Amino acid sequence: MNRHKERGFVLLITLFVVSLLTIIIFEIYSQSRADLRAAENFRDDLAAYYLALSGITGEKEILKDDLKNGQLDYSGELWAAAAPPVPIGEGTVSGKITDESGKFNLNSLLDANDHPILFKKNQLGNLFRLLSVDPFLVDPIIDWVDKNEQTEPNGAEDETYQVRKPPYPTKNGRLDTIEEMLYIDGITPEVYQTISPYLTISTNGMINVNTADSIILQSIDPIIDESIAKQLMEGIPYNNAQDFFTALPAGNYKNGMNFSTLFTVGSSVFSIQSTGTVRDTDKSIHAIWDRAQKKYLYFKVE
Repeated sequence: MNRHKERGFVLLITLFVVSLLTIIIFEIYSQSRADLRAAENFRDDLAAYYLALSGITGEKEILKDDLKNGQLDYSGELWAAAAPPVPIGEGTVSGKITDESGKFNLNSLLDANDHPILFKKNQLGNLFRLLSVDPFLVDPIIDWVDKNEQTEPNGAEDETYQVRKPPYPTKNGRLDTIEEMLYIDGITPEVYQTISPYLTISTNGMINVNTADSIILQSIDPIIDESIAKQLMEGIPYNNAQDFFTALPAGNYKNGMNFSTLFTVGSSVFSIQSTGTVRDTDKSIHAIWDRAQKKYLYFKVE
């Protein structure tokens, strides 16, 4: 009887050891598989990043080569066409170049004396109306970028931001990134998503009429509706700001306006978006490239 008990005990121990070894082997196998997947993901992630980076380099070369065609920059040129996915090795790279000068520069709202430029303020308000956004949001933007503590009629200074959790002061200076707008009173994520495609902080403030879209052209004055904006775009490329001025419909907004300081027909700052794809992994880079100064004004891996 004791011998049978001993055999049963040995069998039990054997089954326990076998079960334990099975669990250990399964854990080692699972961990090996996880490590292999992690290594593969890292490999693909790194490869996708370098593909995206190569796209940025290629698009910079396109912009450099474009200078050979003269100083005009317009939507019909090669650089303005979105690049379809191009196979490279085990992945693809695609990209798109956008002219930042075709947008409204928020840092151009003030003159040298830190006062709002009426035409610019009205244009931004018109832009917001066209996008179904409250035009009164122009005032807190002005208060954010001006250096004084005087509150615009519908604006916001420190008293608005200091009661927030956590509190923070008004910037009282130029915007450093477009995303910084999210700190401004009234600029919700939904509002930001609506207006940000039409805004910039990277140019000299003059809008390139050859690359501005219909909404930007309509924002110049309420007299310019969608049909007039379409006619203006059909006149692209304009050789100079005066040609564009001549094409504009008559209106009081033209009186005493020096369009050569507000509009241009060439650009030097461009937004470059490049995406590298390797199997199921995507890596994107968004850069803002100053072609004249040959430097990045913004560079973000997404």
